[in-house]
Amino acid sequence: MTTQRPNLFKYGGKELSQDAMICWLLKWANKCYAETYPDHHQAGQNFAKALFRKHDHSGPDDICTVKLEMQASRIDVLAWINDEDEDGYALLIEDKTDSNQHSGQLGRYHKLVLDGDAQVEGKKIKPSKCRFFPIFLKTGNMSLADRGAIQEQRWEPPYRVFERKEFLDSLLDSKQDVSEILTDFCNHLQEREEDSNSWEETPPADWSWGAWEGFYRCLEEEIGPHIETDNITDINWGYVHNQAGGFLGFWRYYYDAFSRDEVYWQTEQETLCFKISVEGDGNRGKRRWHWHERIVEAGKSNGMTVVKPARFGSGKTMTVAVLEEVDWRQTDGEGRLDLEKTVEELKKAERVLQAAVSTS
Repeated sequence: MTTQRPNLFKYGGKELSQDAMICWLLKWANKCYAETYPDHHQAGQNFAKALFRKHDHSGPDDICTVKLEMQASRIDVLAWINDEDEDGYALLIEDKTDSNQHSGQLGRYHKLVLDGDAQVEGKKIKPSKCRFFPIFLKTGNMSLADRGAIQEQRWEPPYRVFERKEFLDSLLDSKQDVSEILTDFCNHLQEREEDSNSWEETPPADWSWGAWEGFYRCLEEEIGPHIETDNITDINWGYVHNQAGGFLGFWRYYYDAFSRDEVYWQTEQETLCFKISVEGDGNRGKRRWHWHERIVEAGKSNGMTVVKPARFGSGKTMTVAVLEEVDWRQTDGEGRLDLEKTVEELKKAERVLQAAVSTS
């Protein structure tokens, strides 16, 4: 029996450890290591070039010097490359594992670097816009909406999103026996990738958190951000906190112009709910019953049995109806997910809400 050796990144998989790994890789890209540590150097080069390519840029012909700062002015990683040039190359990397951008941090870091207020190894740097490459690096799973929220910002130059699969691919071009550190990190990313894709073969009842995320990533492509109606305001998925410990949700919002209510369906993992979000404190009970009745009636005419939830809430956001079936995910004869039938189930929910909104 083969004993699997311990993986460093099982115990050091947080963002600070990943920051250190990014710095370690970029430092090996320095030309001074080309002769003495050629394989390490190539691994660093491959990674650096993959980051430049996200900006459709080849980067410098030779990476002669690499200076690094980690957590300076709260920037995760700032690399200053070829500072002997008249104008060096700056890589700003906002590094995430499972969290997302927050508190306007990306804009602050971008401005710090372009204004010349960021330091690398004790010296302020000021790259030109054409040699400044902001990167949002994410090794956890990420929704299309969250990615779009970064890419649609009007920073010049913009942040480019560099995801786990791209990171892994850039490292797999290198020799895998360069060092145990690199091997462990590649294995760590590969395990996360495989876990994310495991929903395809694993029975739905046995899905891990990562499998749910991977499934939702597929589902947003299948459902699509646009259908033929002008009252959709949002489609997204992510962690939803509650007192019971939270869940991974997937949702599609509709806006009712007459009542100004937001009406939406949301999967709370196994449960498919129909919910409303209402403004103000008045008439919440009335609005709740109004939408409950509309959605139940729309379900009848669209082949979906929708019933009253176990309890009605009374807050700004309320569940007004739920799918009667225990689990909205459809399976094939072998117990695996039937994606086509599952998507059709959600399209029924779309039709239910469209019908409910059109008659409100």
